[in-house]
This record gives sequence, structure tokens and C-alpha cells, in this order.
Amino acid sequence: MTTLLLVEGDTKAQIQATITRSDTGSAVDLNNTSSVVMRFRKEFSSTLIATLTGSQGSSGDFASGIVTFDFGSNLVGLAAGEYEGEIELTNSGDSTKETVFEVIKFIIREDFG
Repeated sequence: MTTLLLVEGDTKAQIQATITRSDTGSAVDLNNTSSVVMRFRKEFSSTLIATLTGSQGSSGDFASGIVTFDFGSNLVGLAAGEYEGEIELTNSGDSTKETVFEVIKFIIREDFG
């Protein structure tokens, strides 16, 4: 997976992810979930920095497995460095949880100002 690049202190940073099945490659219909979250932490740490709730966003489409995560103010005060995210789906029918195996890698660089 590609490493995603962010800038420390940004308050409008968003990422978009497409959730697919590893066995078929087909998109997961996120309309069948009660929540989609991404847990965000510093690489090699067990301490969570944030849990971001996914949404359809302005161009998102849950039926096609597309989810948007808005970092809001969660990058304010973070040091430049390497971070990682984990996406978890909660099924609306039986509340079972499914975690995406692949970890998302992030690099946060210092802001010039």
C-alpha cells in the first residue's frame, strides 16, 4: 500500500479508502454497517491518538465501499513522524466486528509555519 502524506497541524486533512474483499476483489457494501472507524496511532506504539468515524463524505459512496475519514483537529500537536491506521467495520445486523488486515501507513511532516 502507498504511504499517505500529511502535514502537522492541518485541520482539514481527509483521506478516502475503498474497502474490498481480499478473496473476490469486490467492494464491501458499507450500507450494511453500523459504523466504520479508523484507529490512528504512532508507529510502534500501542497508545491510540484518535478514533475517526468514517462517513460517505462529499464524494463517498458506501455502496461502492468508499469511506472518508476526516482528521479534523487530530493532527494539531502531533510531532512529525510515522503513524499508522487500522480500519474496523461493525455489521449492523449482529454487531460483529471485522478489521481490515492491511494497516495504513502515514508520514506526517513538519509545517513550515
